[in-house]
Amino acid sequence: MTMLRLFIRDWQQLRHDAGAQPRARDAARLHRKLWRKEIGLGVVVLGAAVMFVDAARGLSGLAG
Repeated sequence: MTMLRLFIRDWQQLRHDAGAQPRARDAARLHRKLWRKEIGLGVVVLGAAVMFVDAARGLSGLAG
């Protein structure tokens, strides 16, 4: 859960910084960094979902 909070806080900060930077070069760099952060967060969420589904299948096999 801490890792998810870290991603969310960084993502919010990047969105704020990308909108506040007047220079096009810095704004483009921040937008790319934000894009990479969003992809990383998506990968983490998908990995967690797969892990929970696998654990649920394992537990259902034990119960029934």
